[in-house]
Amino acid sequence: MTEDELNKLLMAGKIAAKARDEVAPHIKANAKVLDICEEVESIIIENKAFPAFPCNLSINYEAAHYSPVINDEKTIPEGAVVKLDLGAQIDGFISDTAVTISLDSRYQRLLDASRTALDAAIANFRVGLSIGEIGKVIEKAIRAQGYKPIRNLGGHLIRRYELHAGVFIPNVYERGAGVIQSNSVYAIEPFATDGGGEVIEGKDVTIYSLKNPNVRGLSVKEKELLDYIQSRFNYLPFSERWLKDFSTNIDELRNNIRNLTKKGALRSYPILIEVRKGVVSQFEHTVVVTEKSVIVSTRSL
Repeated sequence: MTEDELNKLLMAGKIAAKARDEVAPHIKANAKVLDICEEVESIIIENKAFPAFPCNLSINYEAAHYSPVINDEKTIPEGAVVKLDLGAQIDGFISDTAVTISLDSRYQRLLDASRTALDAAIANFRVGLSIGEIGKVIEKAIRAQGYKPIRNLGGHLIRRYELHAGVFIPNVYERGAGVIQSNSVYAIEPFATDGGGEVIEGKDVTIYSLKNPNVRGLSVKEKELLDYIQSRFNYLPFSERWLKDFSTNIDELRNNIRNLTKKGALRSYPILIEVRKGVVSQFEHTVVVTEKSVIVSTRSL
């Protein structure tokens, strides 16, 4: 990891933290999800970075991956538990962070469970430690508060232009997960729930990424859209909202996105739902592991 790479990682973390901390207080009943997410993304861009993925605002039993679509009218309900998940990237060097806001004090302990688990995981994070041990620390902290960790969600290794880079940081103990490596970047994100402790895919999709830019059999419009996606986002996730410059015909745009997904050119990320529709909380930081230290790049400024 060069000094320039480290500086870009740390700056991306600071910008994501700034956007998170400035916008989180605006999460209130009846606020539009679209307004919240576009504010997050605007702050990131104004600070000379780019969103690493579309801002997620997942509510109650939605664990992850809800990002507003074009002209989205969805609002935050009274008493909601809201996960704000966002990231920034500079030249492909990524930060990823999340916070949960509860509009009902009954869920404060649920929030404490995932926040405490995140703090415990960071305190134990060091080069050479088994990643499974981090899962054990997270699970213990969440269960101590009387809740369940979500066993099929967790953190991940991050590489340049690659948000999920193959290594999974579990929320429960797992064997054979590898060890923490130096000169690496990880997102740690404990999810806690009062439900079944697992997520399933919902039917709706609002986030996509490039999967295979060399798929054959595309129409002219599909090929043009795919080339535009590759040039704008590389392999990072994107939203249909970010394609408004390409096409003002929303129905045609959505149809082409669906076709590219069916043909294997794009990857889709369905909204993740808690299996028993339990309420979910999430807190997340990005940690940069050097040979000498573990740096939390997304701490509050």
